[in-house]
Amino acid sequence: MAEGAVVKILLETVKNLIMDEAYFLLGVEGKIESLQRDLEWMSASITEAGETLKSGQKLKVWVKQLRGIIFESEDVIDDFILEIVHPKRFQKDPKALTAVRTVLQLPSVHKYGKRIQKINTRVKELQDNNKKFGFEISANTTGGSAGSSNQLTSPSLQQRIKARRAAIAAEEIEDAIDIHGDSVRQVMSLLRGDKGDALRIISIVGMGGVGKTALSRKVFMNVMDNFDCLAFVYISKEYISQKHKKIIMDKCFPSISCEGELSNKRLYEHLKEKKYLIVLDDLWDTQAWNDLKSSFPNVDNGSRVLLTTRHKGVANTASSSSNTDIHKLAAINDVEGRELFLKKIFPSNSIITSEQFVRSIDGGDLVKQMVEKCCGLPLAVDVLGSLLSSEEKSRHKWRKVNEDASLHLSQVDSEHYYECSGILALSYDYLPQHLKPCFLYMSLFPEAREISATRLFQYWIAEGFIEDTGKSLEDTAEDYLEELIKRSLVQVSKFRCDGIRVKTCRVHNLLRHISVTESECDQFSQMYGSIDELYKIQNRSRRVAVYSKIDVTNEQHISKFRYTRIRSLMCQRVRFTEGTYLSSLFGGFKSLRVLEFYGYTEGRVSLPKEVGELIHLRYLSLENTKLEKIGTGCLSKLVNLETLNLKDCIGKLKLDDEIWRLCQLRNLYLVNITPENKSSGWKGTIDKLDIGDLANLQLLVIQAGDWIDSGGLKRLNSLRKLRIENCLSSHSVEISKAIANFTNLESLVLTSKNSSTPLPLAPIQFSSHKSLLRLHLKGNILGWTGSISFPTMLCKLRLEWSRIEKDPMPILEKLPSLTFLHLGLYAYEGKRMVCSGGGFARLQTLEIVSSENLEEWIIEDKALKSLASLEICNCQNLEMIPDGLQQLTTLKNLTVVNMPHLQSRMTEEVGEDWNKIQHVPESGRRVYGY
Repeated sequence: MAEGAVVKILLETVKNLIMDEAYFLLGVEGKIESLQRDLEWMSASITEAGETLKSGQKLKVWVKQLRGIIFESEDVIDDFILEIVHPKRFQKDPKALTAVRTVLQLPSVHKYGKRIQKINTRVKELQDNNKKFGFEISANTTGGSAGSSNQLTSPSLQQRIKARRAAIAAEEIEDAIDIHGDSVRQVMSLLRGDKGDALRIISIVGMGGVGKTALSRKVFMNVMDNFDCLAFVYISKEYISQKHKKIIMDKCFPSISCEGELSNKRLYEHLKEKKYLIVLDDLWDTQAWNDLKSSFPNVDNGSRVLLTTRHKGVANTASSSSNTDIHKLAAINDVEGRELFLKKIFPSNSIITSEQFVRSIDGGDLVKQMVEKCCGLPLAVDVLGSLLSSEEKSRHKWRKVNEDASLHLSQVDSEHYYECSGILALSYDYLPQHLKPCFLYMSLFPEAREISATRLFQYWIAEGFIEDTGKSLEDTAEDYLEELIKRSLVQVSKFRCDGIRVKTCRVHNLLRHISVTESECDQFSQMYGSIDELYKIQNRSRRVAVYSKIDVTNEQHISKFRYTRIRSLMCQRVRFTEGTYLSSLFGGFKSLRVLEFYGYTEGRVSLPKEVGELIHLRYLSLENTKLEKIGTGCLSKLVNLETLNLKDCIGKLKLDDEIWRLCQLRNLYLVNITPENKSSGWKGTIDKLDIGDLANLQLLVIQAGDWIDSGGLKRLNSLRKLRIENCLSSHSVEISKAIANFTNLESLVLTSKNSSTPLPLAPIQFSSHKSLLRLHLKGNILGWTGSISFPTMLCKLRLEWSRIEKDPMPILEKLPSLTFLHLGLYAYEGKRMVCSGGGFARLQTLEIVSSENLEEWIIEDKALKSLASLEICNCQNLEMIPDGLQQLTTLKNLTVVNMPHLQSRMTEEVGEDWNKIQHVPESGRRVYGY
């Protein structure tokens, strides 16, 4: 039950009301204190009921009643703060309540007293019914959870997490080899094609969770060197023709701009010149295949298309021609299942060996029973093994898990659940209380969506899901995500530049099914794919996401938002125009914590003053809207706002100085806020504002202005991510002073107004910046050799417009953690560049763009020993490929763009530089002209 986290939040709010704001209670002190006791009882009830929830239908009814009381308690507290507490905060002396004011407040106070009394009565009725369900809970008992967040902050766990993250990709591949070895070899043999071989379509068919995606990724990685261009595309249920065709185009031809509609013929014309491998993962229906198939030319060059599907009908449709193969992926056997199961519980560095433990409990029969319950599906084995890896390793605990698994499986409705849903649901039930709402929040995102970890943390924090552990809320949120990953409930899509921390994540569609099902059952959240589905909001979901075009000035659309107790409202593709219904929308949801509109817009729009009534709001995003004006005084009323995102508001947005009164802000995005006529320059009023009072800021993305000269920037000592655009040289002193103090910085981006403007960097020493991993400097760096001392932990560096005249490599190659280096437009203006032996030991990606004066590049022996990807673009005077390139055996991708002289030297077999690049896989060699 995710309500456990809600009750904890309510308890904290009530305690603050009693302790910090007692002068607002006006005679309802006793009622509020009784509500606190009721909440403590509810917290304990949730823990005990959660452990026995699957044991009977009557208890489910009891829990449903408890959920209703929790929701009502949440509503009462929200309304009390909105009507009684919040208005007093804006009086000069809120404690100085005159007798007249007190009398005027009595009707409202009496109303809340009656509502709380009603809650007390309902709680008493539930307590009286406890014995019917076989458990007793004291009103003085404080609820616990299956696990404590303190577990997440222990150093040993952090070390284990980092070790697992660093090897997770290899570990997943090894799992695929171990459990589907024969299938890997069979499919790889089908994918290998020589010139002269016809196009072949290969289908992998199997039930959900059997390992189709893992298998296809494995064979993709193994045969990719044999192809000129590659694309691995996740399709899922929601096939969108233009979207998925453009993904194929972008992956196969990354240097070709794809504007406007992409026809099958156009994609065909590009592909026919290449030997291609296209993987279409998780294809659900024949319509998607029929739409795509004419894009794939058959020119007898050994090209291949691999698709995975649960439905044999899709595979049969794709195999209508003679050059096709269908590979049925069977479930794993008991021996493979046991091996995978124990591997998840006992990693290779475990002190207790798996066989020793198995023999110590019951000779292996218990393991056999649990593996059999997974029905041969690797996903279920993985999840159940991950669950047990987080639990006590004892006979009692394993027997309890086995019994619960049996109970879950006995209640599976085969018509509505997938084969392994019982095991997946068990893993959710065993989550600690504080992690349950975090996992359920995943139900608000579409299937196959890559979710930004940073954005996810902001949602969780705004909702109050993140407990105070003594660390920053962002660090604790990161711990929560790592724990969900460790339990195999969330998958990593991309890592950050350090290769350890998560950048984006996703949820397997079967696990997402569990998240959606549990969310709907608990009235936690609901996601809608169309505006018409909004009629379902009458089910009282507390969080709503809509991924459809919505006209928020259309009365019919607005009328479908019926339930006004929503806590989160996330809408994409929202149409904003001026209209009276905009006020109705913002004025109707006064309990909102999260409000996100990502727009397609027609005409400029001003936010109405009703926005200021959303006093519970923690997260407000209006990205990509033509926002022109925010109602005067409304932002200053959002005293709890933590994230404000006004990125890409393409309108003449004017901000009052009230924005700097939002002292709880942790994340502020104010970039690309420009008029539609960009030549007219910045029209906002940001220049006169003072930023120094926002002491809680963790992330700041903003345009430079006269506000920098106020000196407020250097007071933001909590900043972790900073991006300042359009800097002027006059800002040099203040920005340099501020950055020197920002020792917690993890990411820094500074850009000049244009390529001739020096970056505002007085000499900066980064020796104290132990956490700075990412640095992007776009502007003229004066006095290169002495102006910057780069941080030793830096792993990603971008330099543009730097106009460096002296070879930067002797400095950069000594950075011990650098894995990515981009020397962009006008970054280096010298003629010679040398990578010394032993230099750039960890560099994996190197991009050199528009170094127009560069004539000679030398790579000495043992330099760049880890380089995997190299791009050279528009370096017209570079005479030849460096001789040392042929020693770079790790190089898998080489891209050369708009360099005719160099391209001729790379001609296969006859080019003067062919011997230097022939070891690079054919699929990784890309040569483009403009």
